[in-house]
Amino acid sequence: MTTDVQVLVSIINALGVPKKIPSHPPKYRRAAVAIIIRIRPDHAQSAHDSKPRNRQPQQPSQSKQPPYLDVQPPESLDEFFAQPWVQSGVPEILFIERANRRPTDHRWTGHVALPGGKQVSSLDGGDQETAARETTEEIGLDLADPTLFRCVGQLDDRELWTSFGRVFLMVLAPFVYLQLTPKTPPLKPQPDQVASVHWQPLSLFLDRLAHPQWTPMVINLSNKLAPRFSRTILRPLLGTMALHSIEMPYKPEFILRYQQELIKDTSERHPHTPYTALHAKTHTVAVVDHDPDWDLAHRPLKLWGLTLQMLADLLELKDGPIQLDIRHKVWDSGRMRRRLDAGHLPGFSMVDMHFWVRALLKFHSWQQTEKNKPSQSNRVGSWESYYRMVKQAFVCVVLGRAAAVAVLVKLLKVPMLRMLQTSVVRHHHKVIKRVP
Repeated sequence: MTTDVQVLVSIINALGVPKKIPSHPPKYRRAAVAIIIRIRPDHAQSAHDSKPRNRQPQQPSQSKQPPYLDVQPPESLDEFFAQPWVQSGVPEILFIERANRRPTDHRWTGHVALPGGKQVSSLDGGDQETAARETTEEIGLDLADPTLFRCVGQLDDRELWTSFGRVFLMVLAPFVYLQLTPKTPPLKPQPDQVASVHWQPLSLFLDRLAHPQWTPMVINLSNKLAPRFSRTILRPLLGTMALHSIEMPYKPEFILRYQQELIKDTSERHPHTPYTALHAKTHTVAVVDHDPDWDLAHRPLKLWGLTLQMLADLLELKDGPIQLDIRHKVWDSGRMRRRLDAGHLPGFSMVDMHFWVRALLKFHSWQQTEKNKPSQSNRVGSWESYYRMVKQAFVCVVLGRAAAVAVLVKLLKVPMLRMLQTSVVRHHHKVIKRVP
């Protein structure tokens, strides 16, 4: 069994009973995503392990089933991981790239994400049914088919907030699915939701966990801390924030291409007038290319934000289950250094903002625990507390700059008054000299 498969087994065994966060009516805001893991057979290793050893020639299969159904589904996970193609395989995780839409249409347009979506109402079923339904709608994988996929566990529910905890969005439930077949069923993407699908090896994230690399994702702080009407004015005053991200190679299973098609327009044409190209209109059509040719120098995908945090929650279980009876710390530096999403702390373009965030981190690390702040679970990272510290640092920056302006005005008040008085006196003397 390869090292990556052993890590995957440890993660699955560490998945325990998740902590559920209930939704309170009338705002029933819930969503669910699917972390889909497959084990891609290593054909080179399989060929090396399956050299001819006086075997009888096999008869061609007469089965009319699709290739991905040729393997009999295992009855248990132990039986699944005992298969030779699994022990020598390469674990991979599925990610999607959201279709590029106008920013007013969707909050996460163009981002790398996990398949899933919102639960419209409580009548739509549970969180797991929502994750399976939305995945089928987006990429065409039927997670509800027990012969193809198996839900091996769930991560803890997490509350999603925007603007650093000012506006509540929804409760998110991440589920972990394991593909039981060596061949993945054909993908059927939804063009208006998904631009491309990527299978990324688990070894990539394990390597970034052991050797973090600084690949920042820069965002404007004014979009997170300031009201909408004042963001443009405060943008040069607040600066930017650089978040830790992970670059993934661009190797899509398919890509979405747009092409122009001509459609007939007979609304403004006389019935007896012959049809010409002048009476045609162009229409943009999305075409799915399942066999794309991509450039190796193509821009890499950036995994950051919420998706990176959920993946970090999953990989944190490789060392065993997280104890839930430990009191939640404001910022556990020792634990966060071992997480995938905290290889490098965020940076700030403004020096005073950077200073106050680091100072508050030191203070809360010394204080150890947060008073009167109930936490969701120790499996959820400390980013909620970190963003609260960013807001506290913003207040400190505003007060500090106001105090600096007041001190500067006070220090320059006397010299400015003297200069003004001197200039008035000189002007008065010149006027007197000109008088005959």
